[in-house]
Amino acid sequence: MNEEVTTLVRIPIHEIEQMIRRKYALPKAMIDVRLESDSLILYFADKDKTDSLAHTASFSPSVTLIGKRRKRRAHRRRNRMKTRGWDIVARITNRKGQACAIYKPFVEALSRPLSAADQRAAVIKILRSNGNRPSEASISYFLENTLEYLNSRKNP
Repeated sequence: MNEEVTTLVRIPIHEIEQMIRRKYALPKAMIDVRLESDSLILYFADKDKTDSLAHTASFSPSVTLIGKRRKRRAHRRRNRMKTRGWDIVARITNRKGQACAIYKPFVEALSRPLSAADQRAAVIKILRSNGNRPSEASISYFLENTLEYLNSRKNP
């Protein structure tokens, strides 16, 4: 029969905290402790700034550290519009302070006199024709920026 010898080392968290405090200048209070894959993470904060947080972040080391893994957030796909093949007519800073590019298909479609609903429909059609699934925010972004560019071009 094979026997295995296992060594268990138990170090109280407050001893680890004191050891770390001797080495580094840290804020007054330790507010949380977590164990992630291969790291022990200690959270420190000034008491006067986080009194409410210190009360809610009280922990029980046996519950917080044993058997709990911190969940990582899922990687989210960024919402990018495909603009391949579209020529850039101009680069402007819009009224919201954003630097944006004005694309030729939008200028051509919106330079003609159209109702507001037809303008919106034209922007949606252009975005979808390039394989995009535009959100309301994206539609209004391209529409408003192009209209702002066209108005500034008319009224220099």
